[in-house]
Amino acid sequence: MLTRLWTEHNKDTSSIKFQILDVNYFEDRTFFECQFKVRMHVVSTGFDTVGMMAARVSKDFATAKRKM
Repeated sequence: MLTRLWTEHNKDTSSIKFQILDVNYFEDRTFFECQFKVRMHVVSTGFDTVGMMAARVSKDFATAKRKM
């Protein structure tokens, strides 16, 4: 998930830092149902928040599809 946050969108992340604090998951046959506790820190403003994200991650970790 951290790799996805850094690379798979068209936003400038040079001033934003992400940290995965905790992961809960359920293993299925072909994927993992995951829930991530993520800390986001905006360096320029000092803004800091913690939130939850959910995703379905493939067993080989090649794809992570975020759930809304």
